[in-house]
Amino acid sequence: MMKKYLFLLGISIMWGSQFYFAEQVLDTVAPMTLAAIRSTIGACTLTLVALLLPRAPSASRPSLLYRRRYILYMAVALFEAVIPFFLVAWGQTRVSSSVASIVIGSTPLWTILIVWIVFRERLHRHQTLGVVSGFIGLMIIFAPGIGRAQTAIVSPDTVGLVALLLAAGSYAGALILMQYLPGESVVRSMRNVLWMASVMLWPMVFMTGTSEIMFRVADTPALLILGVFQTGLVYWLYNLLVHVEGPVFASFSNYLIPLVGIFLGSFLLNERLTVPMVVGVIVVIGSIIISRTPPHTLQTNNIQR
Repeated sequence: MMKKYLFLLGISIMWGSQFYFAEQVLDTVAPMTLAAIRSTIGACTLTLVALLLPRAPSASRPSLLYRRRYILYMAVALFEAVIPFFLVAWGQTRVSSSVASIVIGSTPLWTILIVWIVFRERLHRHQTLGVVSGFIGLMIIFAPGIGRAQTAIVSPDTVGLVALLLAAGSYAGALILMQYLPGESVVRSMRNVLWMASVMLWPMVFMTGTSEIMFRVADTPALLILGVFQTGLVYWLYNLLVHVEGPVFASFSNYLIPLVGIFLGSFLLNERLTVPMVVGVIVVIGSIIISRTPPHTLQTNNIQR
């Protein structure tokens, strides 16, 4: 019983601590370079894991379906790694790691919103309430940054928050696309996704003039942790948790990610914990819980009362 909760906590710590470790290296490593490094290390990690796992027999596929599969891998790579890895790193140069973890923790709300807008899927009232209250929570976090804009059109805080919101939306789009990935091992699928992301990111590193890969020797542990654990192994572990306990239990990690990010930012990076941040994270986590509550659950509770 306790084992599954420890597993969930471990996954949440991996994802929630990525903002802390990114903060350690962003003084010397450019955001685009950081995105490329973690994608490549993650791809290498999952390649090694895939070699150790037994390979399930796969039926031969027509070449057209084969090409479509890799087009899908490319799309997932764009939305799951290329865009968000850069935007999160770039956004963190303007806002604290604590705020970054809260905004990225809102990804489930963006998923609901995208499904509603793109696929015209009707939302039940709890999803609607969750999305609305979630964005109210984000606006509570946004308010101080918007207030600091003063005479400027936008403040660095606001620009950073917008970048993180776009990253959360990108992650949400990737989650929707992932359901169309072929029925093979998630490890192998994510290995292919991260290799494609690496192929796309490294030319961008050179084109943006950040081809000089500058980092201190002291940054190496943080870069390895970001790549091996927080980009590579976490996907495998999350899939194992989904397989054993189901997607609903695994999704609870979304509630813990902001808490881990705030804890590490406040106690290890000495980031200031403000009242709007505390209120905002409570509202955002509460909105995710509301949005994931099936309508019949609350109806049953009301009847029992």
